This record gives sequence, structure tokens and C-alpha cells, in this order.
Amino acid sequence: MFNLNKKSGFTLAEILITLGLVGAISALTIPTLAYNYKSKVLEEQFRSTYSDIKQIGAYFNYEKGDVGDYARRSAYTEFFKEFMSKVSGGNSYRSTTDYTKAATYLRELYQSDRAPHPPYRFNRQVGRVSGTVFCDNYGAWIDSKGRIWTFNAESRTICVDINGSAKPNTYNIDIFAFMPMRARDVAEWIYNDAGNGNDYSGQIVLCDADKLAASNINNIDWSDQVCQKGNGCAYDTCPYNYPVENIAPAGKSAKGKTVTSSNNYWNDYIDYK
Repeated sequence: MFNLNKKSGFTLAEILITLGLVGAISALTIPTLAYNYKSKVLEEQFRSTYSDIKQIGAYFNYEKGDVGDYARRSAYTEFFKEFMSKVSGGNSYRSTTDYTKAATYLRELYQSDRAPHPPYRFNRQVGRVSGTVFCDNYGAWIDSKGRIWTFNAESRTICVDINGSAKPNTYNIDIFAFMPMRARDVAEWIYNDAGNGNDYSGQIVLCDADKLAASNINNIDWSDQVCQKGNGCAYDTCPYNYPVENIAPAGKSAKGKTVTSSNNYWNDYIDYK
């Protein structure tokens, strides 16, 4: 006979077991979700920053004739100051043409936010290693998005930390390097079409910041006899494929994970923790 007075429910042991299972599943999934979120944020910050830089390059092409030519013929302080005038809220944290002071100001800027000392390089075998501050000629600038901009006079390199002082503060992950190129340089270095510069426009091109830091390549010297493709000038670090377009080389990551050319750079290759 069916007992209408019988009580049903969960025992304490059943509730504790359920809570334990939920906690275990959360412990496994939440870090992955957070990791994917970080990678997506970096990707969007990179896209937004590169879009801003392309627009500034287009402005120079329109107003000055050729962004690379203008960068070559103008004083670096003039070029960088005008560049930052086109960045929303681009204000100088501290401006100096003394490279030792510039490096000091940069350290102070990061450390004031309790960030790790910047910048770092990323080595696939050993992970993050100390790097050289090669954008060190014109102080540090901060824009309305919190991005940190620094510059190198010898190669007119524009460096930007796309997420400000936040981690990982590592080249080619959240710190990127860009160089202005004349149309003829774009033809040669990007399209392997030397001698046909009239078919192209000047560009501000993404370059390999990790290689620049590793080799201390700074000086383009602005002489066509000195800066030729393949002879080791700074332009040889350009172009650098977009991280969002799966540039991870095949091999093992620093954490021992197998990496192929199909892996996404931020999602699968870099450990931000």
C-alpha cells in the first residue's frame, strides 16, 4: 500500500558527494575557460591596436606622401610625436631622448602598477627569459586604452604593449614592434618584388620583436647600401605573421606540449600564467 506520509529527499552523504563532484568539475573547467578568455582578450586587443596603427599609416601616406619616406627624412622626435598625436589620448608619461632615462622611466611605469619588470622574451625551450629594452629613445607614452607606447630612434621602431602593464609583458605576446616602410621597402621585404615600388604604398609593418630583442638589431642607418634584404638590417625582422593567423612553429612548447602549424598562437602555444 502506498504510504502518503513517507518523506523523500537526499541524505547528507548524497549532498556532500554531489557537491564534491561539482567542485571537481569546476576545478577542471574554470581554468580552461579563464585561459581561453585571456587569449581572446589579447587577440582582440592586438586586432584593435593594429587597426589603429594602419589608420595612422594611411594618414601619413595621405598627408606626407609616404609614411616610410616621412619617417626617414624627419627627426625621430618629430615623427614619434606626430604619431602619438594620432593615438587617442596619447599622452607622455615621461619624455626623454636619453635612452638610459627612457629605460628607467619604462621600468618605473610598470613597477608603479606592481607589474613584472618588462619586457621579456619567450623561448620555446626555456619559457620566458629577460629581454633587452630596445625601444628606449623617446620615453614612455600611455593612451586612453591604457596601452604603453615606446620608440626606437635608429630604426624608427614603434613598440606597444597592447594591454598596458598587465601580464605577461612579453615580446610578440602582448608587446609588439612595428616599423614604417617606404613603398619600395614594402615591395622588397613584404612582397619579394624589388624594383616595383610604384605598385605599392608605404606601410607601418608588424616585425618580430623577439628577434629584435635577441639580436639587438637597431640600426637601419637609412642607407640603401647598408640596409639590403638579407644583410641583417632591422627590416629583416619584418614582416612578422599575425599571431591570430596560427604562426606557432612545429615542435614542443615550453611546457612540453606538441605544437603544430595549425595551433593558434595565443590559445595553444603561450603560457601566460
